[in-house]
Amino acid sequence: MATKLLFRAEDLLDLQSTLNKRLELVKGELYEVSTGWRHGEVMGRIYSLLDFWNRMHKAGRVACDAGVILERDPDTVRGPDVSFVRKGRISAEQARRGFVELAPDLAVEVKSPNDTWASQVAKAQEYLAKGTALVLLVRPDEYAEVHRPGQQPLRLGLDDIFTAEDVLPGFAAPIRDFFPETSE
Repeated sequence: MATKLLFRAEDLLDLQSTLNKRLELVKGELYEVSTGWRHGEVMGRIYSLLDFWNRMHKAGRVACDAGVILERDPDTVRGPDVSFVRKGRISAEQARRGFVELAPDLAVEVKSPNDTWASQVAKAQEYLAKGTALVLLVRPDEYAEVHRPGQQPLRLGLDDIFTAEDVLPGFAAPIRDFFPETSE
């Protein structure tokens, strides 16, 4: 009987640099994460908006593609496209060591061309089950969905305003602002 090779969170950093690929670990199994140019633009814009807000409010830490350990034995390490963690939950030392073992307060996932929406929703449910207060799923140039524990998703169109006072006090941005202009 063949046994499946399971990896640990501690293996992932070395594997990513050795293979020169962006990887996530789901219950010990490696998954390559691929993105496109538009994905990167949208992710960068959302990061910029949250980072600007955070610099004004000094509310915590904002990061892109920062690996978080959501589960152990077998390990799950996700790298939300953008994440926010409230002040006091991550020390400077923890941030320097690699992956942190916590669910972010906010996880943002931007749909890539090779992602299915169902896989994005499943990932949102995984974050919520591990303690994330708010997951924002973003479909570039179309809409965003707000996912919260025990609530139905809320779909926001381009002209709707995204706010989350309980997680991001004072933050407000039209969904349209998440999408940089595509004209040259």
